[in-house]
Amino acid sequence: MNTLRATITAVTASEHLSCIRVSVEDDTLYLLLAEASNAEDLLNTYVTLVFKETEVILTKELSKSTANLLQGTVREIQRGIVLSQVVLSYQETTITALVPTLIFETLNIKESDEISWMVQPSEISLLRGSHGI
Repeated sequence: MNTLRATITAVTASEHLSCIRVSVEDDTLYLLLAEASNAEDLLNTYVTLVFKETEVILTKELSKSTANLLQGTVREIQRGIVLSQVVLSYQETTITALVPTLIFETLNIKESDEISWMVQPSEISLLRGSHGI
């Protein structure tokens, strides 16, 4: 699992769904949670975000087609028969992506490349022990 330390900056909640905006240093990310949250209790709270390696989408072309589009540097590539693992440096942490090898080969990504990566808001969770929801 990938983890990022973040601060909650805004919460919009309905009866059963919450959209949470967080900041990871100067970057803004969005999460969709299938639960209502009390916004006033959560603002400026430090949290830990978690998301699976298979949910990280890689691209060399910058395209603002989704929320949560970030920049990283490729540190390591391990090609496998079915899946390839790409390890990125992002700020002060490591992000790992697992990509089908057939797709990875079309990306033309190599070590030291600056690339964009993204994760959908519905695929990010808050680590339960890290916040007061």
